[in-house]
Amino acid sequence: MLFFSNSLFLKKRFLLTCLLLTGCMQSASVVNANQPRWISGESSSYPNSQYVVASGSASNAEQAKDRALANLTKVFELRIRESSTTREDVQVQTQNGAESVNKTQHLMQNINIQTNKIIDGARVAEQWQSADLTYYALAVLDRHQAGNNIREAISNLDKETDFELSSVDSKPSPLQKVAVYQRVLASQDQRDALQKTLKVIDLSGQGAVSKWNRADLRARLESSLSALNMQPNILHDGVGGLDKKLRGAMSKAGFPESIASNGYVLSSGLELQEPVLSQDWYWMRATLTLRLTAPEGRVLGNKTWPLKVSASGKGQLHQRMMSSVEKKLNQELKSTIMDFATTE
Repeated sequence: MLFFSNSLFLKKRFLLTCLLLTGCMQSASVVNANQPRWISGESSSYPNSQYVVASGSASNAEQAKDRALANLTKVFELRIRESSTTREDVQVQTQNGAESVNKTQHLMQNINIQTNKIIDGARVAEQWQSADLTYYALAVLDRHQAGNNIREAISNLDKETDFELSSVDSKPSPLQKVAVYQRVLASQDQRDALQKTLKVIDLSGQGAVSKWNRADLRARLESSLSALNMQPNILHDGVGGLDKKLRGAMSKAGFPESIASNGYVLSSGLELQEPVLSQDWYWMRATLTLRLTAPEGRVLGNKTWPLKVSASGKGQLHQRMMSSVEKKLNQELKSTIMDFATTE
């Protein structure tokens, strides 16, 4: 009886040993009888003072490694999310000869643009398998290396900003100057997110302070917008109300409306097709056009968008089409005009 018990014990021990060895062969895990410190606390081999770390667990080794690396990525994405900045969209309007400036604040998230570059060099440093056959992995990233990656990205953005600002005075038109300041502020938005992440990685908390004042850059943009004369114009309107939608989109995009005849002309048109009845639904297609003309009469760009709406009743189509027009103009007008500015 004693021999049978010992034999059974040895078989169980041999089976457990085989399972652990199999885990080692499949995942290159370091299997110890004792749980590593990093499962529940700081790793002695990869201290917080030198590394950013994250762990992951799963029922197989590869998935545990993937989760550890994904969790490490989330550390940076979270920091960038937390660095969301409040940006002011400037709307300059002219009515009855009087100019008014409205500022609308909203949160702008700077997420994932630089994350992959930041975590370049991350690796799975340790693995462990528990007695219940759960795999654990520890992903690590050297703080010094991560800091260098972020500083390189910041340096590139700073070079772009330097180049843009050095060229702004040579731009021959107000529209091109507006485009420069829009690009500069977009670069500084990215830089701000990276700087806040760098301050977390850099244990001194200093990071790389920007030499540009965002309020000053915003003031320069406002000034260039104020000098931009843009007159709305309707080419054709198959529904009615396009003029109002265009003016509203201009205001939301921050372009001042002008009644002067010597400025830019922003034209829009809407061409409708006849409604079609299909499966008890009415469908209508249309083409929305946007065109920008320089003060001297040269066309700087044309852009068209196909639109399609449906309704259970024919009388609803026009209203839904104008809602689609309004949405498209609000989404696309600003970036489209900035694209046109590069051709001037």
